[in-house]
Amino acid sequence: MTLERNRRWVSKDRLTDVALFLAGFLSVASQVHNARFGAGFETFTVAHNLVQHGQYANPFPIATGPSALLPPLYPLFLALLMRIFEQAADFATVLTLCHMVAHGLHAALLPRLSELFFRDRLPGICAAFVVILFPVLYFFPHSESIFCPIGLMLFCLATDRRLARGGAGGAVFTGLFAGLLVLLNPACIIVCVLWLAYLMWRNRVAYTRRSAALIAVAFLATLAPWTWRNYQQFRSVFFVRDNLGLELYISNNDLAQPDIVRNFPTGVRAFHPGSSRAEALAVRELGEVEYAHERLGMALGWIRNHPRRFLALTLARMGLYWFPDAEGFTPVHGFAVAFISLAGFAGLYLMARRKVPVAAFLAAVLALFPLLYYFVQVDARYRTPILWLSLLSTGYAISAAVAALFPEPAARLQTTIPQLHLLE
Repeated sequence: MTLERNRRWVSKDRLTDVALFLAGFLSVASQVHNARFGAGFETFTVAHNLVQHGQYANPFPIATGPSALLPPLYPLFLALLMRIFEQAADFATVLTLCHMVAHGLHAALLPRLSELFFRDRLPGICAAFVVILFPVLYFFPHSESIFCPIGLMLFCLATDRRLARGGAGGAVFTGLFAGLLVLLNPACIIVCVLWLAYLMWRNRVAYTRRSAALIAVAFLATLAPWTWRNYQQFRSVFFVRDNLGLELYISNNDLAQPDIVRNFPTGVRAFHPGSSRAEALAVRELGEVEYAHERLGMALGWIRNHPRRFLALTLARMGLYWFPDAEGFTPVHGFAVAFISLAGFAGLYLMARRKVPVAAFLAAVLALFPLLYYFVQVDARYRTPILWLSLLSTGYAISAAVAALFPEPAARLQTTIPQLHLLE
């Protein structure tokens, strides 16, 4: 009888996940018509170069040589699709479907993460409804941004299980997984490190020096081919990509505005090699790494000479990162993200009051992950890798409010939602 009941709960659990996936998949369909493909985006340009010449090179409108401007995985994925689907229309259709699937997975995974974090699927289901009903996530086929949260969600789910078992396999798997995420977006390392620290703190890891060494070795081995390629090309060692100098340069200058929409006609158009021929020629003449070093020095020099203007830009960027406005983004998107920020902070406060352990992990990520982004122009993509954490906090706040306002229906709902108790 117990086995029969468990099977019934599991089937309901899967049905919920499938329903949320389909809803998430369809919810982003309204944004598909705004998507653009092809020239003008570095990812597509580098991917085309990979297909034509087998090189990570020339991300800008004129040939500028070998590049590490972008982390390698997403351009490689695009190049693979271009190779398989040679017609531009077929490529665009398949890439669109891939991103729609990722949006669906984003919604479907939230209850699973909620079960892992809170031992309760209800906050995750509430979070999934929020991301389905409101345009929280932009549709960016030219960017890897939607794939980052999917990878990080799966990383949390998978490592919780694999590391708890102990053994070399789980440690190697963890290092390889983290390395792939960093090759997708280097900022993922912050979430990975903080999650592993949380697992150790909660005694969810069979921790030994050997397992820690295996994680580190597997991680470094995953990054090694790309790092060696960059050293061969540039005679320089850096962490995955070399774009920091450029991003600071276009974000901190006399024309700079705090977000990408307002900054594009001023700082970006004047200072970015993708828009300025003079800057692109400088990349070709100096080489990308040397160009990045020079622009980093110029940006830091401007910051030293304009401390008040830099402070004003930084404060504006901090505000827009969490509360985007209607001018820099669409009004509905700005409202939705601002709501999630407010509700997410309320949920995090409530978790802290209730001494929910995962609040420490959430607070650490939300505090540390955005730090670098406060110094460069705000882009909706920069929030996407950790938006799922704010969504889960929002779901926690909503479920708590429902339980307080309607205790009896909430209690009945709790008994009908499958509880897998992954942490027990």
